[in-house]
Amino acid sequence: MAVLKGPIWSNYMRVTLPKPATLGVQGGIEARRATIFFRRLRGGAIGILNDDKAPNVNTQPEIENWRTQRTARPEVVSAPNTNTHNFTPYKGQKIQDYVAIIDVDSQGPNQGYEVIKLQTVPKELEWDSESTFAVIKPMARNTPFYHYTGGESKLRFDIDWYSTSWDRTEVIRNCRRIESLSKADGYQGNPHRVLLKWGEGDVLFKNIYFQVISASYKLTQFNKANLRDGVIERTHMLPVQAYQTVILARIDESNLTLEQIKSVG
Repeated sequence: MAVLKGPIWSNYMRVTLPKPATLGVQGGIEARRATIFFRRLRGGAIGILNDDKAPNVNTQPEIENWRTQRTARPEVVSAPNTNTHNFTPYKGQKIQDYVAIIDVDSQGPNQGYEVIKLQTVPKELEWDSESTFAVIKPMARNTPFYHYTGGESKLRFDIDWYSTSWDRTEVIRNCRRIESLSKADGYQGNPHRVLLKWGEGDVLFKNIYFQVISASYKLTQFNKANLRDGVIERTHMLPVQAYQTVILARIDESNLTLEQIKSVG
C-alpha cells in the first residue's frame, strides 16, 4: 500500500496496489535479504555458522595466521609488515660524549680547573660574529672608505637543568655556578675564563677561550616537600627545573689571524 502526501491533498490518500505488483515488491525485498545473507556467509561473518566472528566483519587471514604462529612459537615469529633491526655494538667501543663548561681559573689564573657537565646537550648553538667599521667619506666620492675598527664573536645557547637530588638544591646550584663565572670575585679577582668542551673529541671549540658575559635563567616546577618512609621532608619550594641562557664571548691574548679564525680542531 502506497501513501501519498502533498500540498494539494488535505488528507492522506491511500492507494492499494494490485496483487501482481505487491508480489513483485515483496520478491525484490526477499532478493535483497538473500544477497546480504550470502555476502556475510562468503565472508565467514554469520554468527550462527561461525560464532567467533562479529557480524559485518571480514576475516584477516594474514593477521590470523601470524597470531596462530605467534602463539605456537613466540620466539621465532615476527609481526607482519614490520622490520626488525639487530644492532650489535662493537664490544671494545665506548662513546662518552658530553658537553661541559670548564673553569680554567678555578684556583686563580691558570691554577687549577673545574668541570661543569651539562645534563643535556643544547638543542642549538648561535654564533654571532660582529664587525665594526668606521665610515670615511672623502669629498666628492660616491663610495666611501670603510675603516675596520674591531670585531667580536659571541656564542649563545640554552641549558636545561633538572633535579636529580633528593633535597632539590641541585638546579639552583648549577644556575648560580654558571652565573658566578660572569662576575668578578669582589675586589680579589677578575671573572674567570672558560672553555667549552663539546664532545669527547673536543673539535668544535678546541683551544678557544671564552668569557661568560650573560647567564640569565628561568626557574620552574617548585617543590614543597618530599615524602620518605611516611615522613614529610620540606624542600623549601626549590625549583625542580630551570632554563638558563648563556652567552660566551671569545677572547684571546693576541690578535687573531685569519688562519686562526678559519681553523677547526
